[in-house]
Amino acid sequence: MDPLSDIFSSMRIRKAKFTTLDATAPWGVISNGDPSIKFVLVVRGSGVLTTRDNPDPVALRAGDVFIMFGDEPYRVYDHERSRVDDCLDVEALREGNRIQFGGGGTTTTFISGFFEIDRLDARPLLNVLPGLLHLKSEQNRSRAFQAVLELLAAEADAPGLGSDAVVRRLFELLFVHAVRAYSEQWGTAKTGWLAAVADRNLALAIEAMHATPQTPWTVDRLAQKAGMSRSAFAARFKEVVGQAPLAYLTEWRIYQAARLIEANDNKISVIARRIGYQSEAAFTKAFRKVMGRNPSEYRKSPSATEAPTSAASEGMREAA
Repeated sequence: MDPLSDIFSSMRIRKAKFTTLDATAPWGVISNGDPSIKFVLVVRGSGVLTTRDNPDPVALRAGDVFIMFGDEPYRVYDHERSRVDDCLDVEALREGNRIQFGGGGTTTTFISGFFEIDRLDARPLLNVLPGLLHLKSEQNRSRAFQAVLELLAAEADAPGLGSDAVVRRLFELLFVHAVRAYSEQWGTAKTGWLAAVADRNLALAIEAMHATPQTPWTVDRLAQKAGMSRSAFAARFKEVVGQAPLAYLTEWRIYQAARLIEANDNKISVIARRIGYQSEAAFTKAFRKVMGRNPSEYRKSPSATEAPTSAASEGMREAA
């Protein structure tokens, strides 16, 4: 199984909410940010997005999709001289799943939403994705990706029975396709496993580690999977991924172990063996190094270090 499928298949999405926003010129919204993962589709019209970490204006056009990770402040507006309202004031205008605001001129329509995702599940993605993921409408997209965008726009325009459940699943698909599209973009700097899967040789080694993390992998065996010499593989892996092959394997094993600890009451020794550790002491040492606590402490209070990502408010706070 490839890493992206592996991560998404185990991701626990607790909640998804969406809002259709009709912003009439002149309009603008500002937010201090909140700890959520936000998704936005520009259905019609245009706008500009700026964030604390990306102060250069990002032009938005109909068909664009952007995803924001983290809690950095942002502004979305139609013109730099437009009045900018606080997102909480905009939220107060909500009627059902729709918000209309602005000066009454030309309309820009957004479909925005957020996921509430357990941060442990999101961790492998958050470690390799930029804080702002902007996918332009003119960039090549798969037919499947475009179909998801069209279904999302249609559901927002005419919500029906079970609409919330439909939108939740469409946002899940949007997330998958957006990450896939980002991974396939040429000229975009990638990090971690996302960079490795774009490398034909390294991808074979990464997929092997994800498929059977309990295997007693060595650098020699992984190099054979990659079809490279040991020295060339080790150097290439470190250059592309940013860490040595076995260090990456350790982190992936511990990630899987943490999920198992949360999911069942098996003994720590059983979980250790399941992910490839014959010694509980060695497993505990590795777990503490990665997670900051030993396995038994983590079992008592996993949320202490892995709080869920959630939205503090909705409306335009979802929108960017």
